Amino acid sequence: MNNDELRGNATAMTYVIFLVGILFLSFTAPWQKLSNFDPATGAFVRCLIGALCLIPFAIMEARKIGSLSKKGVLLSLLAGLVLGIDFTAWNYSIYFVGSGIASILLNIQVIMLPALAFFVDREKIPFSYYFIAPIMLAGVILAGGALENGIVDPNGPQEVFGLGIMAVGTICGLTSGFCYGIYLFASRRAGRIGNGQVVQPIFLSSMAQLVAPLIWAFLITGQGFDFTNGVMVDTAGGIKAMHLSAEMGNITSVFSSVTIGDPINTTNWFWMIVLGVAGQAAAWTFTQHGSIKLNPTLGAGLLILSPIATVALIAPIMFGESLSALQIFGVVIALLAVAYQNGLLSAIFGKKK
Repeated sequence: MNNDELRGNATAMTYVIFLVGILFLSFTAPWQKLSNFDPATGAFVRCLIGALCLIPFAIMEARKIGSLSKKGVLLSLLAGLVLGIDFTAWNYSIYFVGSGIASILLNIQVIMLPALAFFVDREKIPFSYYFIAPIMLAGVILAGGALENGIVDPNGPQEVFGLGIMAVGTICGLTSGFCYGIYLFASRRAGRIGNGQVVQPIFLSSMAQLVAPLIWAFLITGQGFDFTNGVMVDTAGGIKAMHLSAEMGNITSVFSSVTIGDPINTTNWFWMIVLGVAGQAAAWTFTQHGSIKLNPTLGAGLLILSPIATVALIAPIMFGESLSALQIFGVVIALLAVAYQNGLLSAIFGKKK
């Protein structure tokens, strides 16, 4: 594959917009952690802020190039319903295994996409998928620390919901990744039938994302949203001082509230607004814009920069999150599997045609 094929029909501005979107995505997990909102409340407020920001842009886009078709609307709503589950589960993972590892676990979506394409669109699955998938799964399990204890905070709670906290965080992260894969699949199908709309699908998706946290908070757990108390404690001591209370280990039911941390304050609301505007509205719209114009291999390859930046730079610097040797090994395996599956390694090391 030569350079022209990799560029597609992208301009320099396309790269800038796409990379800014990736940068914002890299900070979404840290911003959620800084907001300190409980998982369901955080997911709901994030998506609501993002949707409100996109309203004027969605209207302008509809007037300029037309509205989405009925099928495009339905696919966007379906994608959003699933992504709402993704965000809620992912927020639990961020608190339990750390923002860096939560970002790595999300990439289990590379296993979901080919499987969905096969069952729904009857697309042929590459032979490599059958050995890359289990390798990828093993990598993310190791990266999540599911087999270890005391990694994120040796002095903090080692159990939650009656299980090891790293195992629970890994399960939540994998759930998030599987839902993310379904979201990407539905979004891809919506993009194929549209007229180049970018903002409208993201707006409709953001609105639909409000459903899952509502159901989880009010119908399943019965706890409702909590705008008063956060999840982590010692937030006044700075970013690196934030941690989970030892009382978290006393929570044995997944239906119990995890808001046993410090009160939500103005600073927390600031980071939630940043998450909603930059991490939701801008990040998803910018990356969608780039994905449409860039070669799929290059686009997927550049998206790997997001979890790499989060786990290798942002999480360690901001929160002092560190990885065990086994986790580092798992991260490397997972990222190499992602790079191989989306064709990035072939594009880099393969012969130019």
